[in-house]
Amino acid sequence: MHVRPMTILSGLVTSAAIPCIIASCGGSDESAAGGGGGAYHSDAATDAVDDRIEAGGKDAFDSGKCTSSAACDGGVCVAENGGTCCDAKNVCGDKCCGSSSVCLFGACVTPGKACHTANDCNAGEYCEPALGPKPPAQDGGVEGGGADADPGQDAPVDVSSEADSGQSACSQTAPPEGKCLAMPPTCPADAGTEPDAGCLAICEYHPPSGGPLKPVVKWSWGPKATTFPDATDVWSTPTVGRIWDTNCDGKVDMFDAPVLVFVSGNVHETCCSCNSATVSTCHDGVLRMLDGSNGHEIWSVDKASASSAGFLGFSLAIGDVDKDGFIDIVAMTAEGDVVLLDRHGKVQRTSDKPYPHLNYTTGWGGGIAIADMDLDGFAEIAYGDTVWTTKGAAITRVFVGGAGTGGGATQELSLMADLDGAADGHLELLAGNTAYKSDGTILWQRSGITDGFPAVGDLDGDGAPEAIVVSSGTLYILKAADGTDALPALTLPGNQFGGPPTVADFDGDGKREIGVAQANFYSVLKPDFVNKTIGVLWKAENHDYSSSVTGSTVFDFEGDGVAEVIYADECFQWVYDGKTGQARMGMSRSSFTATEASLLADVDGDGHAEMVVGSAGVDMSASGWTCAEHETTALNGYTWSPGPMPNKSYRGIRVLADAANSWVGTRTLWSEHTYHVTNICDDRDNACDLPNTYGSIPSPEKKNWQVGWLNDFRQNVQDKGIFNAPDAVVALAVDCTTPVQAHVSVRNIGQASLPAGVVVGVFLDPADQQVGTVTTTTALLPGQTQTLTVALGAPATDKDKYHAAIILDPQNPKFHECREDNNKSAQAAPQCSNPK
Repeated sequence: MHVRPMTILSGLVTSAAIPCIIASCGGSDESAAGGGGGAYHSDAATDAVDDRIEAGGKDAFDSGKCTSSAACDGGVCVAENGGTCCDAKNVCGDKCCGSSSVCLFGACVTPGKACHTANDCNAGEYCEPALGPKPPAQDGGVEGGGADADPGQDAPVDVSSEADSGQSACSQTAPPEGKCLAMPPTCPADAGTEPDAGCLAICEYHPPSGGPLKPVVKWSWGPKATTFPDATDVWSTPTVGRIWDTNCDGKVDMFDAPVLVFVSGNVHETCCSCNSATVSTCHDGVLRMLDGSNGHEIWSVDKASASSAGFLGFSLAIGDVDKDGFIDIVAMTAEGDVVLLDRHGKVQRTSDKPYPHLNYTTGWGGGIAIADMDLDGFAEIAYGDTVWTTKGAAITRVFVGGAGTGGGATQELSLMADLDGAADGHLELLAGNTAYKSDGTILWQRSGITDGFPAVGDLDGDGAPEAIVVSSGTLYILKAADGTDALPALTLPGNQFGGPPTVADFDGDGKREIGVAQANFYSVLKPDFVNKTIGVLWKAENHDYSSSVTGSTVFDFEGDGVAEVIYADECFQWVYDGKTGQARMGMSRSSFTATEASLLADVDGDGHAEMVVGSAGVDMSASGWTCAEHETTALNGYTWSPGPMPNKSYRGIRVLADAANSWVGTRTLWSEHTYHVTNICDDRDNACDLPNTYGSIPSPEKKNWQVGWLNDFRQNVQDKGIFNAPDAVVALAVDCTTPVQAHVSVRNIGQASLPAGVVVGVFLDPADQQVGTVTTTTALLPGQTQTLTVALGAPATDKDKYHAAIILDPQNPKFHECREDNNKSAQAAPQCSNPK
């Protein structure tokens, strides 16, 4: 076999005041000076604790003073109180746990009630899974044991004919059983705090800035699906959120993986309105939900009613519209009806009147937006110039504006924001060259500007927003309150119309720039309010000769204050450096391109961002989308690789992550194409005022451009904790058995989730010979422990001493932690009781 070279990081764990589990023996010798601080909790120990509680808190073992275990009748002498005899199963380093306590990383602690998550515990407590049932032993040996647990996958639910099938699609296991324990407080913000300080130290990892990104495909869906197998072309921006009970514990909460919801179809190797189908393939899409942790299909719905042809292929919107505590899905049918679906894919409401401008190409780009425009507590739904209210448990069309639509050419992307700052606080609908009030009357219209794609941001720093409009190859920056010019218009440096704009700080100067895609260039434009000009910060080549209106998003991968561009053209998924435009990533894809945008969100709920990339299976030949020309001729230093389809195209969705999971943290939400953080609430940040429940539609909505950590558009970001990292420590206990049983406890004392798959070796001292291996099988939240048992291989005996150490592969790290000097346990030896 081939064993990859690895590095073992050292550094003793001395967390005497941090809880960790041991209800078995473990120490360095049999004298009062003994102690090993192992971390093991057995079913027998639990029973023993319960027995002591039933017996009035008295130990069955008659303890007494000692200087060695020889003085202890069938027990072990520990250093506590100058030497105390202790039942072997109660040894906790140099202490003896009695009464109702158990040993947790060198400290005797009292477990609380049974739990599966912190929601089952009292305030200030967490659920410690290491106090749950004892796990089965893993195989011993250097190569043995430790394969990641197979969470098991139930068959996906097809609710195409009956949306509420009554079945479950559980793609993850429920949280393991544990016991409630007091959560240690967070240590003061000093870098010198040690793990034995009785608190969780500040734990951050700052990824290095710049250079090529190193993504890996975390999972992919397509080119064939489980249900409606040929409908896997994706030409719209997916939505992301915690909507489904992925672990089947009866709740949707932070312990469930987010899901992706989107429409897919079959475009037959061309654009969705270019194949002369009787029913436009822009109209007969399938609405799907995928598990964000693995891409498994949860459900798929092909139509909202028996008489419908399907769903329009543009971008959906999500949010808790009906205010039942669960996120809903808003889509549009082939007939132009707005429909509200619950998390099971069941239609709950259908609009009284359809979208009035429907035609054969509707669905080739564009997207729905949700906000409470009139602050009546009920969300409005907008597409183009048309608005519906959700008041009265219905979807009622309120107005059709009749002027600008927010895109033109049936690719509408209107948005809602407080443009005029009026005392009523109402939001306006910005639809290209027109702004509508909440009652449908026109606030302003620029008839000299053709319809275009809008965005909003405070570009001059005066606290009031500017309206940004991209139209016919020109960038307009207008005063949002009245539509007058804030700066003279700029002819964009590329060819063709130009796509939906983004707003972010691309160069790290604290001011906001604008990103726009065209046919042959992606450009970042820099407003200059001193000289009254719009400059070109940079432009980078692309390949988008079909629609030339492709969308883009923004993300700061390293959290260094410089935003990168996330952009997908016909042939490549790009990441452009925000300062220079240099391509930091170029991955092959295919699409006829509409207004779709790839995006960044915490798709699997692991505390780090992932990238979502869609593709559509179009003709790659010289008479089609010509991506194959880049197989030999590089673009921005990257060549194009043929896809898996016979015509060399790609279909479906890929989710990318950093190979070492080092992209900073972000929200588990992306709710619509015109996403701007404050339009949907996340209880982990302050983008919304109280009650700030996850997935709710705020009323009123905070002005994004006045929130200090925002002032952006189509950028995903969270206000704190973006650098939070795990910190794995390890403890060891060994049994006086043949073969020797080692109990290895891995605990996360950091501030972010520790992924499953942490490899720990058990080593014979002093030879430092590896005699056992375990691998964690579950992610560990801050404070949590997993204890794994392994039978040690030869030449291990009950007379030897051992230590455990986390094994890392420096060439291919699977995670980054804030410390790497505390990955080795204290020495442990079997605590063999003195025979009675």
